[in-house]
Amino acid sequence: MADPIIHSGDPRLALSALAHARADIVAALKATLGKPNSTLVGAAIGTGMAAQAASRGGADFILALNAGRLRSMGAPSIFSLLALRRSNDFVMDFARSEILPFAKVPVFFGACAFDPRRSLDAELEKIADAGFGAIVNFPSSIFLDGRFRADIESAGVGFQRELEMLHVARKKGMATLAYVRKVVEAQQAAQAGVDIINLNLGWNVGGTVGSRTGLSLTQAAEYAKIVFRHIRAISEDTLCVLEGGPIVSPQQMYEVSAASKADGYIGGSTIDRVPLEASMEQVTSAFKSVGTLQKRIDELERQLEHVQREYSIVGRSPSIQQIKQRIEKLAASPLPVLITGEAGTGKKLLARGIHEAARRPGSKLISASAADPGGNSLFGSAPSEGGRKVLGLLQYHPKATILIENVECLCVDAQERLIEVIETGVYRRLGDNEKGRFEGRLILTSTRPLSQLGSSGLLMPALESRLSPGHVFLPSLRDRLEDLPLLAEHFFQALRKDRRSRKLQVDHSAYRILMTYRWPGNIRELRSVLETAAISCEGDWIKAEHLPPLSDADAPQPHPADEREWIIDALQRHRFRRGETARYLAISRKTLYNKMRAYGLPLQPRTNA
Repeated sequence: MADPIIHSGDPRLALSALAHARADIVAALKATLGKPNSTLVGAAIGTGMAAQAASRGGADFILALNAGRLRSMGAPSIFSLLALRRSNDFVMDFARSEILPFAKVPVFFGACAFDPRRSLDAELEKIADAGFGAIVNFPSSIFLDGRFRADIESAGVGFQRELEMLHVARKKGMATLAYVRKVVEAQQAAQAGVDIINLNLGWNVGGTVGSRTGLSLTQAAEYAKIVFRHIRAISEDTLCVLEGGPIVSPQQMYEVSAASKADGYIGGSTIDRVPLEASMEQVTSAFKSVGTLQKRIDELERQLEHVQREYSIVGRSPSIQQIKQRIEKLAASPLPVLITGEAGTGKKLLARGIHEAARRPGSKLISASAADPGGNSLFGSAPSEGGRKVLGLLQYHPKATILIENVECLCVDAQERLIEVIETGVYRRLGDNEKGRFEGRLILTSTRPLSQLGSSGLLMPALESRLSPGHVFLPSLRDRLEDLPLLAEHFFQALRKDRRSRKLQVDHSAYRILMTYRWPGNIRELRSVLETAAISCEGDWIKAEHLPPLSDADAPQPHPADEREWIIDALQRHRFRRGETARYLAISRKTLYNKMRAYGLPLQPRTNA
């Protein structure tokens, strides 16, 4: 059965398909917050192109503001406060034709309450009839101060009128978002029952027309924490987001949001003006100096390849940086090294990196059999009756680096002999205890944590204490997801060299799936998934539909109610197109169809009677 097609010419049909009623919008946003590693991101923009790009990038909601339109015309956001034209008519002109028909996420209409000649009820009816299900007070009197602000409030067209507008909108079933800057404004908005409160930290810095700010990132985080605490003391259900001020990059957004316990972030200039200025400047410069740029690109790619392959470990996360620093010290030391970590984290590759970093002349990396608990292949054995003696790796490669995998599998006798090798450099052959000297190095691995190896009795206390100084723990991939893009590029480089394939890149839709998966098989599983996707992909971009189905058998299965909300959220994001929804959820269309029936979800989008 074909996916239902929503006619983009009638905004009310799009509104119905996206379920842009207050309860649906708020529930969808809270469901997004409930997902792992998720935060709400809103895009305050003023063109259809910006709205569609933000949606593809994963924006959870859109604010159609006059400031966004003015920025696209080359003016700074602060011009939105000037009486250049009727703000609501201005926003309606572009938002109804460019943004609403193509939006896959809720759209908040930036409504102005300054004009006392216009009835709030009539304005809101007009906005609702156009197909908008959500309202935000913008432009707002919160950006004014001093005597002018006092006069505005005295005239009855200030913040209190904006709150009245949001209150009326809420009674009409529309979702509401309030801009605030002060604690008292935030408290009043929370008491008025506003669904989302956006703490504006000032006009954005950055770019060619950015403003200045007196707040540092630390000060912004502390102030936001105070404001959000006052909001949640009044209403725990209110979503708290922030915007503007010193925040101009995703990393700064994360730092301030984490410290202030924000539910999300709204980007205006940081999403459209600042990146557009930078990218246009860079692209134009590239066209002007393509030859020089290509040389620079080649040089940077060589540098990136070197950084990625340093010690055979790829990544720049804090945990990986610490491991690289530790490897530098261990490589120059004769200490035995114990590498622990889950299966698939790259323990064997790290062992090779340590061996190569040591630069021992004439030394090889030799792996001992993991299926030899008695240590026969390691220590060798005396000749049996009518048999021949067996040379052990310690005797056959006395100056090599010996890699012993799954050290916890060695029996007690083998562990005792290993302790003797570590402490004296002497090994004893099995059967007759004939001795020999080992001048190489030992690297051992285990999938168990070091503390568990000792407490469970898998390792003798003496062996645990000898291995502890040279212990290196490799974190799982789910604990260093920030390294996933670098790992993906590393694997694609290997594919290009092995198969002379095209230069592949991962699309945002695929990254959203990869970054929320738990990766029980770690880096080994990631490589397999990307190689499978590379075969399925015919172009240069790997998208969500190219990824194989990902399932985590160890992860807790979702409660039916949670799964129902999960499916509703995905359907809303993709305008009830079941093919796109199934690919986004990494399930088959048949499975999605059956789940929709089981949860009583309509197979067709709702329409107005």
